[in-house]
Amino acid sequence: MAIENALLFERSDTRLQAQTRRLEALMQSMQDGLILTDLADRVQYVNPRALALTALEREALQGKTLEQALTRFLEQTPTPETARSELQQLIHGQRQTCEITLEKNSQLRHLRVESFTVQEEDTSLGRGVMLRDVTSDREVDRMKSSLISTVSHELRTPLASIKGYTSTLLAEDVNWNPEAQREFLNIILQEADSLTELVNNLLDLSRLEAGSLRLAYAPCSLPQVIAQAARRAGMTEQSHFRVNLPPQLPPLLADPARLETILRNLLENALKHAGESAHIGLRVRVREGFFRFEVCDDGPGIPPPARSRVFERFYQAEAGLTRAGGAGLGLAICMGLVGAHGGEIWLEHPARGLRVCFTIPAPGGTIEEETYESDDSPCGG
Repeated sequence: MAIENALLFERSDTRLQAQTRRLEALMQSMQDGLILTDLADRVQYVNPRALALTALEREALQGKTLEQALTRFLEQTPTPETARSELQQLIHGQRQTCEITLEKNSQLRHLRVESFTVQEEDTSLGRGVMLRDVTSDREVDRMKSSLISTVSHELRTPLASIKGYTSTLLAEDVNWNPEAQREFLNIILQEADSLTELVNNLLDLSRLEAGSLRLAYAPCSLPQVIAQAARRAGMTEQSHFRVNLPPQLPPLLADPARLETILRNLLENALKHAGESAHIGLRVRVREGFFRFEVCDDGPGIPPPARSRVFERFYQAEAGLTRAGGAGLGLAICMGLVGAHGGEIWLEHPARGLRVCFTIPAPGGTIEEETYESDDSPCGG
């Protein structure tokens, strides 16, 4: 009987150890951070995700009280007083959840902190704290708010102009001469085109996100596409705009309408933010396997804090730039359309101004490199 009991105990202990290992592996692989304390409220366990979210070492939390562990967040939050108040309420049971904003390298991270009691049947064993990264959720909320705010503003302005000039033309107590009527109608047409462009941009962005955008590939005449893009971007004879193309252009297979949209958005962006007196250049380089496009200006450029966000939807940099309105969709759509072609887009920051570069794969994957002399365009040599 003693031998049988020993064997049963050994099997039970083995099963218990296996269950413990499985439970520990489960906690180690959780996508949320987990901190467990004992009845004295001292930290007994911290999983790797909690360490990653808090950017703390295990030794900095192990054996500390829950209050000492959680208040370490205050070293990383831009609003320490607000965070301290919310954490104190959570620690003392006045609330079950709170949200803490951490800042590192100018990047914000939002953490949802939730406290719960660990108990076995009616016996309390300690307390647990879950840490969940909700940064993406807050970004979605921000984008929803930006969408509503931006679209409502961008729609209100042209609609007000269309309504105002239409009401003026329909006034029965005034006889407008043909020149004035034509001027008013042209303004109405321009504002209607602005509305159409905004709606098309939103539809393109929606298709890109849904992965339902279909490209109509065809041989592109680059001089013609560039000319149309420049005209639609508002480049005039007085604009300091130069185009630099290789002497012999190989064929480019792309969606002409989408390529024109990319170039038009980049030229509009340069014209808005660099100013009317700025020099703007568009250069095409032919490299092995792809076409490289460069849209350059000699304006004020983009300040460093905004450089990592300019391709975000509805984001518009202000510091160091002339805010010229718009929905903040141009560069986001460019990135999506370039990606749909299988290319890449990025920013380069010369000594003065800004250079936006993107690539489009060449037909067949390889072409011979073209070399040509550079000129005094803003793109440089």
